[in-house]
Amino acid sequence: MTTPGLTWIYAVVPDVADGLLDGMTGVAGEPLRALTAPGLALVVGSVPREDFDERALQQHLADLRWVETAVRAHHRVIAELARTRRTLPLRFATLYRDDRGALSFLRGAGPRLQAALDRVADRDEWGVKAYLDAPVPDAPATGPADPPDGAAAADDRPGTAYLLRRRAQRDDRARRFEQAHERARQIHAALADRADEAAEHPLQSAEASGRAAPMLLNGAYLVEHARAAEFGAAVTELGRRTTGVRVELTGPWPPYSFVEIDAEPVEPAEPAGPVTGSAPAEGG
Repeated sequence: MTTPGLTWIYAVVPDVADGLLDGMTGVAGEPLRALTAPGLALVVGSVPREDFDERALQQHLADLRWVETAVRAHHRVIAELARTRRTLPLRFATLYRDDRGALSFLRGAGPRLQAALDRVADRDEWGVKAYLDAPVPDAPATGPADPPDGAAAADDRPGTAYLLRRRAQRDDRARRFEQAHERARQIHAALADRADEAAEHPLQSAEASGRAAPMLLNGAYLVEHARAAEFGAAVTELGRRTTGVRVELTGPWPPYSFVEIDAEPVEPAEPAGPVTGSAPAEGG
């Protein structure tokens, strides 16, 4: 006897037209299907219980290669849905024991889901990241250099002069870094004024961002389709005239950062958690 799979949920949409899900597969290569309630549809797939129960999933989430592949598969489903209809992306790795638990969520959260769909109608998410441009390098450990003004008068020993010079360089780097941070905050404020909604995500490390320069801004902006070109032009202009900061625009994305629906179980005995992991890759 085959053990029934767990139900992995991807997104909420207003409807699923005939043939929409044909050929689409999810994180386990599983075919997708729709669970429906009045005016709403939940796109789901069945994943193997032995590979996606709570213990197995926690092991998977510790494997960065697995996470990257699975997040991309989750995002691919959501992006395909978003090409043709309003789409609420649900958090990566949200699972229910079966379709009954997923349907309980859909029906119980129906009014909130409908309101959220209306809020993101005809809008996309755009991501803007800002980095410190040409970071100030550390001074070489050896080599001639003049101490700060007045340092020699205080103490003309070479070691003291060197330490004073290093301290002055550190202070200068810190000052420039804070100035760049302030410019990034100004960029975020200016873009938030041009968007329907805005959010700031935690700054990424160099390993996560793939950039050597420190990140100063990791913003997300919900923008009407009709204003996308205007928003992109604003990002370009802000990047051009802001010194010391390099700005990058990504998108459009489904509105990952502007969906505040938590798929908490309606019937606690039914869901398998839900267990949640990292959010999909972009979306800010």
